[in-house]
Amino acid sequence: MRTQLKTAWLALLVLLAGCGESPPAIQPSPTSSKTGSLADTWSWNSTGWHRVAGTGPAARYSASLAYDARHNVYLLFGGQTVNGSSDETWTWDGSRWKALSPLHKPPPRRGAAMAYDPAQQVVVLYGGHVPDAAEGHPSADTWTWDGSDWMQADDGPGPRHGPVAVTAQGRAIFFGGNYANTMYYGDAWSFSGKKWIRADAGAQPPGRGNAAAVWDAVDSSLLIYGGTGLNAAGGPGAQGVPLSDTWSLANGSWSALSRSGPGHLSFANAIWDAPGKRAIVLLGMPCPDPSGAAWAWDGKAWSQLANPGIPARWGAALAQAPDGKALLFGGSNEKGC
Repeated sequence: MRTQLKTAWLALLVLLAGCGESPPAIQPSPTSSKTGSLADTWSWNSTGWHRVAGTGPAARYSASLAYDARHNVYLLFGGQTVNGSSDETWTWDGSRWKALSPLHKPPPRRGAAMAYDPAQQVVVLYGGHVPDAAEGHPSADTWTWDGSDWMQADDGPGPRHGPVAVTAQGRAIFFGGNYANTMYYGDAWSFSGKKWIRADAGAQPPGRGNAAAVWDAVDSSLLIYGGTGLNAAGGPGAQGVPLSDTWSLANGSWSALSRSGPGHLSFANAIWDAPGKRAIVLLGMPCPDPSGAAWAWDGKAWSQLANPGIPARWGAALAQAPDGKALLFGGSNEKGC
């Protein structure tokens, strides 16, 4: 990931000068013969991950993926390809990918947050890194998808790269993000359809981008793990540092949880395992090699699981449906840090 992740972070300088019980031994993850951006599709059905055959979007990392519950499809937007940031819109209906050609669409980007808003019955996209004639810039724009077209809405709470989002309790909740290596955010917001509303109050987690986020259905809380935080020794264009802390947002208040778990990890993914009543954090970049591991949080402690069988990667796009099924696409297996 040295080339791709370094490029992704240097681009943030804007003119300032993505199981079962714990086994007795951890199983190795299969490796990929290709190095760089990936274009494989994987599905989760509460018993394990399975590779899905067929063609779809070109290889990319840091794309945005959400489950559109109104139209019963997964929606993918953007991401970083070999040709630059993408403005493509794709859907996955459970059996195949379909490229769409909406009349309107957001500018190309990577690292944007996207989630379905049940109250508005639209998918909401916010932020990300948008290319321009120079190095590109973190954006603050908000877009909604109604199943056939994109519509621009009011700007979000500031320009950010790497915010994350989940769907929970009848709304979409957005967390964190960063502006280059100068400002990292630890706040939570939701979008009402007309304006952005704070979803938290009081003390916040240390700011971060590209965290793993999932809704804990047992505790009715937003669980955040790791991500990329401030690199105090670097300048505005420096790459941030992976974090290793766990935080929970419940009833508008944040709580710090156990620090013992997957270790320093950014660009990871998370799902909710309903049968096991636990959150699972998987893949990501612990530095310098991508991870193929999976860890479970049961509300009290972390435990390492058998590797999910997905080749190691960071920056994959992942979304989960209300029935617990999930879809994962792409990412990158290049080394970095």
